[in-house]
Amino acid sequence: MKYLIKAGKLYQIDNGRPGIKLACLKTPYYPIKKAILSPDGRIKLYADIKSCQGGEVSGERIYVLSDPLNQTVLSGIPIYSDNLSLLSGMSVNQIRLTMEHRLFDLFMRSTREYCIMDENSWVAVRLEHCTEGGWSVEADPVFSPFILMGLFIFCRYLDKENEFITD
Repeated sequence: MKYLIKAGKLYQIDNGRPGIKLACLKTPYYPIKKAILSPDGRIKLYADIKSCQGGEVSGERIYVLSDPLNQTVLSGIPIYSDNLSLLSGMSVNQIRLTMEHRLFDLFMRSTREYCIMDENSWVAVRLEHCTEGGWSVEADPVFSPFILMGLFIFCRYLDKENEFITD
């Protein structure tokens, strides 16, 4: 299925054009914890970054999509590269995702292109920044519009993690 994310709203593409709005982000857009809304304004999911205690690394960050009852729907752990320098720090271009006991990997190919692959290297979701603005999304129907918005937020989190990293 094809979608367009523009101005915090997710539209399904019908006949090459944006159709009805399927999901949106609650404004303001700048807090880390973001609410994902249905077209009628009901909160469907929250996206957030939490600090994981008791993991391999104390204080390790985990990206979480949760429902209004605070039940985790999807979670992901950033995978940091082994390349570390005093000038550039550690970069992250991958998130290991878990949804309904299935594993996926979100890869940041560039600041303009992301893909989500399953364990068999099948591309389940592809997000690409459009030159005219917004983000083009191609996704398997297994992902609801609300989860797609959450995955988009995770892509933005990755971008922020690497914001001041230099090559």
